[in-house]
Amino acid sequence: MLLRKLAASILVFLFVVLAIPNFFIYSLSRTYLNTDFYKRDDLTNGVYEVVVDKTTEGLQSKSTALNGFFKSDELKKQIKQVFTAKIFSEIVADFANQMELYKQNPNKPLVLSLKLLRENLLTVSNNLAYIIYQDLPTCSDAELADLKPDVIPSCVPKGVDYDQVVKPIINNFEASVYEAVPEELSNIDKAFPIQVLVDIENYRTISFMVLILLICLISLVLYKPISLIVTYLGTAIFLGGAAGLGISYTLENLLSYVNVQTNDQQMVDLIHFFLNFLAAEMNRLAWLFIAAGVALYVIRFILVRTVDENVRKNEQLSAVN
Repeated sequence: MLLRKLAASILVFLFVVLAIPNFFIYSLSRTYLNTDFYKRDDLTNGVYEVVVDKTTEGLQSKSTALNGFFKSDELKKQIKQVFTAKIFSEIVADFANQMELYKQNPNKPLVLSLKLLRENLLTVSNNLAYIIYQDLPTCSDAELADLKPDVIPSCVPKGVDYDQVVKPIINNFEASVYEAVPEELSNIDKAFPIQVLVDIENYRTISFMVLILLICLISLVLYKPISLIVTYLGTAIFLGGAAGLGISYTLENLLSYVNVQTNDQQMVDLIHFFLNFLAAEMNRLAWLFIAAGVALYVIRFILVRTVDENVRKNEQLSAVN
């Protein structure tokens, strides 16, 4: 019996160790490798705000006109009126569909199309040009002499068509849009270890079956009594869940443990935002393991009470006879 318990204890340890990659595989398959994940409102809304902020910064750094006439909040408001969260969700949905195709054919390049973003920003350019036009004063005789074609005007000449006045403004904005926003982001699969993640997911069923096999081996090694088998199985599953819970907590607070050298706090927050999705799925599975382990302990308690009661009754019957 001692050797069987020792062998079962080793198997319990293996179960806990091998449960850890299962938590990662499960979480990845439920998040980054799941097409529906990219269609979640909480994901698209959170990333949308960052995209608008980064787009605003990019445009302001490329356009002299924007810096002179609009503050960041004003520009961001104008962008959000045209480039809405709904439009951004369409871009993300397209990427999700490409992700599904990539999983089926890794040789197909993974591309994030930004065509919709660029087109909407060009629309914003026209809106912004009109706002600037409304704020420009009428040119004096002295100012008229300083005006030059294709240069952003500081005033509006009398009798000049609207299109002629705003043309250099729109050109300036459009140039900044084309410089700040590419039509697409290609080779994403080369920049991130997406293929590695896909390969890992392919072993999801195998890794799960290994855990089932270990449960069977623990039961076979112990053989009997049933209460002892349930005790070891409950311990294995409970400790596996506890390990998963610890890893999920580590993921949630990973950036607190790592000294990130960057001035871009928003990008740090975005990484934390994505890690939280992974941690949440891992946390959910870990609690299921823990609940199953506790349930097995309860079953073990009932079994022991039942067996003890039967033994007591048999002893009483033997005494009477």
